[in-house]
Amino acid sequence: MPPDVSGPGSVPYDNFRPTEESQPNNQTTDVYYETPLDSEYPCALQSPSPELERSKTPPPVPERKKRTSLVPPTSMFNEPPNSVYVEVLPASASEMERSKSHSLFPPASPQLEENKVKEQLQANCNVLLLNLGKLVDISGTANSVKPTVCCRCSAALSKVNPGLENQTWCCAFCGCENTMPAGAHIENFTEDQICLSDPLPGRTPDDDSILIFCVDISGSMSVTSEIESEQNLNGNHALYITRMEALKAGLLQSLDYLYNQHPKKRVVLITFSDQVMIYGDGTSPPHILDDTELLDPDYLRSCGETQPMPHTLEETLTALKSRIGSLYEMGATALGPAALVSIAMAAQKPGSKVIICTDGRANTYLGNLDDIAEEHAYQSSRLFYSNLANLALQHSVVVSVLTIERTDCRLHELGQLADKTGGKVNIVHPLNLAQEFQSILEEEINATDVKVRVYLPSYMYFVFEGHSMPVLERAIGSTTPDTVLSLEFDIHSTLIQDALRHSQLPVQVQLTFCRQDGRRGHRILTQRRPVTNDCLAALEALNMSVLQIHSAQISAHLAMEGRVEEATKVALALKGLIAQIMKHEKYEASNDVYEEWENTMSPIYEDLQVYGNSIKRQREQGNTHVPAVKGFTDEMANMMFHLKQAKNKVMKKLKHQAQ
Repeated sequence: MPPDVSGPGSVPYDNFRPTEESQPNNQTTDVYYETPLDSEYPCALQSPSPELERSKTPPPVPERKKRTSLVPPTSMFNEPPNSVYVEVLPASASEMERSKSHSLFPPASPQLEENKVKEQLQANCNVLLLNLGKLVDISGTANSVKPTVCCRCSAALSKVNPGLENQTWCCAFCGCENTMPAGAHIENFTEDQICLSDPLPGRTPDDDSILIFCVDISGSMSVTSEIESEQNLNGNHALYITRMEALKAGLLQSLDYLYNQHPKKRVVLITFSDQVMIYGDGTSPPHILDDTELLDPDYLRSCGETQPMPHTLEETLTALKSRIGSLYEMGATALGPAALVSIAMAAQKPGSKVIICTDGRANTYLGNLDDIAEEHAYQSSRLFYSNLANLALQHSVVVSVLTIERTDCRLHELGQLADKTGGKVNIVHPLNLAQEFQSILEEEINATDVKVRVYLPSYMYFVFEGHSMPVLERAIGSTTPDTVLSLEFDIHSTLIQDALRHSQLPVQVQLTFCRQDGRRGHRILTQRRPVTNDCLAALEALNMSVLQIHSAQISAHLAMEGRVEEATKVALALKGLIAQIMKHEKYEASNDVYEEWENTMSPIYEDLQVYGNSIKRQREQGNTHVPAVKGFTDEMANMMFHLKQAKNKVMKKLKHQAQ
């Protein structure tokens, strides 16, 4: 399965949007249906309407509220519904009547019927939310029969597929006719199929992953920060503390935490200045890389891959503490070579973690982020970190990036390492390093080598994915219990009539992964979901949590690709849709929670608008060669990375109040 088919050439938000003239009489493209399912299932919403045509102006941004942080507060993010949604397309009037007669979706409330909303839904609500962290948790489940897949598209056979004569079955996604396995019946292929293999050779159930601290000891780490006199840091009551002192204190506290909680953990220390020092587990003399060695990526990778396996922390704690205590500031910032060596070493064990901590831009040749005035140099460095992130993803290595506040580290480029691998990105005060380290250490990895494939009917496509195909493949790498993925889909404008012939939409999710005990898992979920073209019913059935997660993820995704204007348009449209939903009577008691979300997100959207206008002015002045993302500050990049990683924590309080 290919690693990732997404790319910058994504389909514009309102491309392929059917016009009113293209619709049958009394039909709209406002589609939504939602059915609660088990918490392990994916979640989706429904389809948009013409209100987002290119000529429509996005809803105005509310007046900027006072804010204390660019990063959304943790309280804003909650667990998405235990249910799963798949929303779908328009159906014919007769089909919709049949759907209603079977109570497939709730009737519109008297309040909404009385007010008869005239406007269309404010945004596309065809959203599929996959709770990947729960889907890979198959503890206590029994194996299903071996999957049978379509010979053309590889979609799996399940109960949703129509059976034909002569022991054949028709693929619900591509229409191909396939031969049924001997003695098999469609009833044997359930909607949730799980296959679990034996452990891979050499894999043990014990966690033998590696934790690597890759830390900056360059000259700028001698800069001091003021601290309150009552604060105590290892007995030091000084009013000022250097970044190096704070880093060392954070590392020592992290080692103590790990020793008490996970004494079998294998911990490695790597430092970088104008040299890269590989201390390993601290029990052997450091391996020093400098001069021309730092220019050769192949040599650096080989060096990391051939490092000896570190001993457990219960054997190396004293040695590591001694190495940390002897660190001092010096030289430049060879961050690029150090990151490459660290990831290559961690790749020896899937599920390993690398924590990079720095206070400045990488300023040596490989991965240089300091001298990027020339476009060629800038693109070369971006490509270096992108390839490095792909290497980590390929081996299920989770990379986290921490930078020191009030510094400029080009977090947009460096943060790719964490963004692609599921790690954390944050800007922290030096005195909070220990707390941030522990937050990363506490995050449990429950599966590695995770890949997902999603199938839609042939008349649909995934939006923002760089192609117009009904099949999406994505390499996830490692997952934690709360990892989620949101995807948006739509209908091809030329295939509307094909969609209207169906009252239900088939969706299939295929998930492959490796459990921590070494066993490989394969899970296939297949569902058919009814469709509605009733805007009122859609507003009643829409799930707020799903839309909020998707709004955060997709707007940040587009912005980080440099598509700032498009990100703003999409974000404001989804914000308008959420405002529509809030008019529903079941959310009346949740206005304060909604206002918390609105107050947090509105300044972020306003920042996007301001930045987008700046880009537009540059274009008007002829400065078209400068990439939009090149002007991102670390603070803005940090905010976007947090939004992209919005997990299953969006408005839990709102969800409970609305039930």
